[in-house]
Parts: sequence; structure tokens; C-alpha cells
Amino acid sequence: MSSVSKVSTAFLFDSATERMSALQKRLATAQAQMSEGKQVLSPSDAPDKAAAIQRLNGEIDRQNSNVNLLNSALNHYKAEETALSSANDILTRLKELAVQAANDTLGNSERNAIATEMQALRNELVSVGNARDDTGNYLFSGSRVQTPAFGEAGSGAVTYQGDQTQISIPAGVERTVKYTRSGTDVYQRVVRSDGSAVGFFDAIDREINAVKAGRSSDIRLGISDIDQMAENLTLAIARSGSDQQVVQSQLDTLTETKLRLQSTLSDIQDLDYTEAVTRMNKDMALQAAMGSFSKISGLNLFDYIRN
Repeated sequence: MSSVSKVSTAFLFDSATERMSALQKRLATAQAQMSEGKQVLSPSDAPDKAAAIQRLNGEIDRQNSNVNLLNSALNHYKAEETALSSANDILTRLKELAVQAANDTLGNSERNAIATEMQALRNELVSVGNARDDTGNYLFSGSRVQTPAFGEAGSGAVTYQGDQTQISIPAGVERTVKYTRSGTDVYQRVVRSDGSAVGFFDAIDREINAVKAGRSSDIRLGISDIDQMAENLTLAIARSGSDQQVVQSQLDTLTETKLRLQSTLSDIQDLDYTEAVTRMNKDMALQAAMGSFSKISGLNLFDYIRN
């Protein structure tokens, strides 16, 4: 056997071995891709795609964080709106009772019965003012979310225990909404026509005392106070509703952005199973052909060694 024939046989054998090794690697990669459902298994597979995948995953994580924050805010506002609406209903009933008590024909027992119901409603207003959101935070304590907004002193007077800090959260480009509200912003003091100011619960306590004593002029003054309280609460409900709309709009925008990012990520990262199966079948067929070739090459090499 000539030296040229020996070199050619050895070269063919080495070449076949290399190609078989490359095929085995490609098939193993294809199987791993199909198992994971991903095109890129490691950054070395496709550095440019790996960098894009990392960037998109980071952006999606940021969007998820913003969505979670706004969902929390939305739940907070809904709890807030429920509490404010309940307080407004209580004030409506307080006014009804006050108007009834302003009737000069009522006797002491009747006025006392009205005052008793008004006292119960006043206590309910304190409870509503100390409402919490789904996370257990007090709604109207400002930044002191673990402290009840309102408490009663030894004298029975209601005092505000929160602070005036109002935390805001981002809700769009260069826009924020208030995430916390102070109790004094919701249960605002009453400013009377003479310029004097009376605290929210102080005004209610004065009205109850006026009803007990049958002081008609003070009762009518208290009715005016309740009207102002109800107007302030209506404005607070409107603000809460407006904030909800802003947050919901931003949530919709973030959701659309997140879906777009996920679609782009899927195009880069997810495996096309049809293409992958077709490619793997071709490689398997080629592997079978190469296997046959290696057997023939092996015989030739045996002859080469023997000679």
C-alpha cells in the first residue's frame, strides 16, 4: 500500500471522527434546548442574544416591581374609599338626627334617645377613621401606618395620633399620587362663619351636648358643621377616586409594556420546536451515515495497519 494511500485513509478516518464528535455535540445541544425550551442555554452559545436576554429580563423585573407597587396602592385606595363612604353615610345619619332634635316640641327623653344614637355614630366614626388596608396598615395615620389614627384621651376627647407626612408613589412620567393621607386631611376641622375653627370630633361632641341640653340654636349651628364635614369627606372621596383612575391607567400602560417585553424576549429566547426537530432529524440522519462511513473507514484503517 502506497504512502499516499495510507495518508489519505488516515486523513479520512480523522476527519470522520471529528465530524462525528461535532454531530454528537450538536445533537446533545439540540436535546438540551428541547428539554429547556430555550435557544440559548449559556452566554457562550450566543453572546449577543444572551446580553439582550439579560437586559430584557432586568426590564421585566423592574416592570413587575412597579406593577406590584401600583396594585398595592390600588387596593389601599379601594379600602380608603370604602372607609370614607362609610363615614359619609354616618354623617348623613347624624344630620338626620340633628334635624330631628332641633324640633322644639321634643321632650328630654326623646332628645336623650337621639343623643345616645348620635354618640354611637360618633364612636363608629372613630372606628372608621382607624380602618386598615389589606396589609394591616392604618389608612389615615400618615406615615405612622402602625399607629391607630385616632385615640381617646382620658377626658373622652378624640385626638389624632398620626402625622402629617404624606408619602407619594410614581404613577407615570413625572407624575405621582399620594399613597398615604393624614386623618386631619380626611376628618377636617370645621371653620365657622365667625372664623373660629373646631376639630372634627370636637364639633360632633358639641352637637351631642347641645341635643342633650335642648339648645336649639347650638343644634342648628352643629347641623351647619355636619354639612361642612360631609362636603370635606365628599372631596376626599373624589380625590381617592381620581388617584385610583391615575393608578389604574398607569397599571394598564405597564401591563402593555410588560407584554411587549415578554413577546420580544420570547422571540429571542424561546425555541422553535418545529425547526429544532427538523434540524435534529437531519443531524441524526447524517450521524447514521457517518456511522456507516466510520465502519468502512475502520476496515480500511485495519487494512492499513495490517499492511
